[in-house]
This record gives sequence, structure tokens and C-alpha cells, in this order.
Amino acid sequence: MIKFFRKIRYNLMEQNKTGKYLKYAIGEIALVVIGILIALSINNWNEITKNRTEEVRLLEKVSTDLISDINQLKKHISDATQRQTKVDSIFTILYKDSNTDPIKFLNLNFDAISIENHFEVNSSTFDESQAAGSIKFIQNDSLREDIFNYYRITKRNYDDENTVQSIYRDIYPIMFKKIFASKEFVLLYSKIESTLPGLNIKSLGKDQDYMSILLHKGISEKVQIGVWKSFRDKAELLIQHIQSNQNK
Repeated sequence: MIKFFRKIRYNLMEQNKTGKYLKYAIGEIALVVIGILIALSINNWNEITKNRTEEVRLLEKVSTDLISDINQLKKHISDATQRQTKVDSIFTILYKDSNTDPIKFLNLNFDAISIENHFEVNSSTFDESQAAGSIKFIQNDSLREDIFNYYRITKRNYDDENTVQSIYRDIYPIMFKKIFASKEFVLLYSKIESTLPGLNIKSLGKDQDYMSILLHKGISEKVQIGVWKSFRDKAELLIQHIQSNQNK
């Protein structure tokens, strides 16, 4: 093809047809320019398609991570609600039914006070996209900002961190001293009769140290439930935003 066009140029030059040669040259240049523009357009289209494919893949993985977060949060909310109910039951026993079976009371305390949930946000896709720079492929600025905000808030989960630390720092020492160091707990734990004094449930209702951890636990559960519900709501709204973006 190149030889064909070159032959035409030579023939025109040999025949001294300068005007026709110039027209032909301009036409040839125009064809080259058009070819370049077409190639650039195809390349741009391929790049846009590639970026869009990566955006879809990224958003699908983020949605999967968010569903995992929602399921985890729902379980934590359910567990914490049950613990809060058990804390209320302990208050009832302390002030209305102090003759309750000590073993039942011990089990209630163990379940209500010494167990804790901690929300671990699933940020693997988000972290990977930031490290690779692929987060930029999310074209919707509002959606990209919502994703950043969700992970910024959930990663900075001070309430859970403080509550878990408090279990070991504040609650366990008092639990072991006031409740676990009793005849009933040793029997429950090791099946051995000890010489420790029996558990005095009525006196615990007047013990400030014990009441402080009980109140602390009840209040912290309420706070955590509120925080987890807000995380759950944010995750659900973010999934809706992603789905809305994908449907456009």
C-alpha cells in the first residue's frame, strides 16, 4: 500500500503536475492524521473500558466486605443486647431476689460481665486499592468520598478498643476478687470443695467496687450497641450508593 502511494507521488512529480501533487500530499497527510485520531480513539476507548472494568470489580469487592461487616455487626448487636438483659437480671437478683442459686448468679455474671465483642472492620479491599492507587478508578466523587469516610470512622473504633482494654484492666481484677474467689466458683471451675467463704449475693448489692463494674458494663454495652448500629446503617447506605452507581 505504501509503495502504491509512493508510485502515485513519483508519477505526479515526473509529469510536473505540481497542483495535483500538492492536493494529493494534503490528502495523504489528512489520511495519516485521521488514522492517528482513530488509533487514539480506540486506545482511549480501551483505556476507559479497562478502567470501568476495574471500577466494577473494586466496587463489587467493597460490597462483599461491607456485607461481611454488616453480618458481624448484627451478631455483635444481638450478643450485646443479650448481655445487657443479663445485667438487668443481675440487678433484679441483687435487690429483689438475693436468695437466687449462687451458681446461676455466677453464670449470669460470667456471661454478662466478662465476655466482650470487638468489631474488626473488613478493610482488605479498601487497603489494597489505596496501596495500588486503584481507588482513583471510582469515577463518582461522592461515592468515593463515602467509602473513605466509612473506613475512616470504622477504623478509628475507640469505643470498642477502650471497652476491651477495660475488661482486662478494670473488670477482671474485681471479678476475681469479689466473685470468682468464692467456694461456689471454685466448685464450678474445678469440682473441688474449697475452704473459701460462700458467695454472699446480698452483700454484693452494697459493694461499691462490684457495683461499679456492673454499672460500667451495662453502660458500655449500651454505648457499643449504639456505635455498632451506626456502623451497620452506614454500611447499608454505602451498599445502596454502590448499587445505584452500578445501575447508571
